[in-house]
Amino acid sequence: MKNNLLITGAAGSIGYEIIKKFYKSKYNIIAVDKAKKKDLIKTFPKINYFSCDLTNEKSTKNLFLKIEKKFKSIDILINNAGLIFNSLIISRTSNGFKKHSYNKWKNVISINLNSTFLTSTYAIENMVMNRKAGLIINISSISAEGNIGQAAYSSSKAAIESFSTTLSKELAIFGIRVVSIAPGFFNTKSTHKSISKNQISNIKSITPVGRLGKIQELTNAINFVINNKFYNGKVLKIDGGLRI
Repeated sequence: MKNNLLITGAAGSIGYEIIKKFYKSKYNIIAVDKAKKKDLIKTFPKINYFSCDLTNEKSTKNLFLKIEKKFKSIDILINNAGLIFNSLIISRTSNGFKKHSYNKWKNVISINLNSTFLTSTYAIENMVMNRKAGLIINISSISAEGNIGQAAYSSSKAAIESFSTTLSKELAIFGIRVVSIAPGFFNTKSTHKSISKNQISNIKSITPVGRLGKIQELTNAINFVINNKFYNGKVLKIDGGLRI
């Protein structure tokens, strides 16, 4: 009998590669994203795809009711849904100064942090009620250390790491592990879309290994966490030694 792996942010670059990594494994893949992606379903016809706004508590609750009705238990949750937003707290303009948008701040915190809280609490309830050991992997970022122009994003990822560490201490008694994985810069579509070629060249030059990460190196890290039952409560940094 296959175990059930639930991944959020399934339609993004990292989500796609995680599904690809585990598609032919011992897991039933439960893929969740806000928008339904027909091309993802076409590529991976055996996945179980659900469309849901994970920032909405009622929608998230209904999602988990549907999942539990079909699969009963959740064995692994990978919280990968996220939004990158770049803006200085205050910057000069031709007319004076421009400050960081509060609405943008709330949106980033809602998508990156609040959705992680909602999915985690519902998954934890499922694991405890079914008396099953489980695993939650929260995708953080190198930016959790603080990055210029990413106050909202960095704050959300730092909070995710603290949240994960706290849960790992609270949930060990139930046999539930919680781990954060903090990627650096990887060679994905989202990386090339969010930063310029000059910025990518600069990142390569200051990264000790001299390149962007290969997405397989990230999915291999996820696989390591899944299979090493003694790994818990830590932030696994996959960043080529880069410090920003």
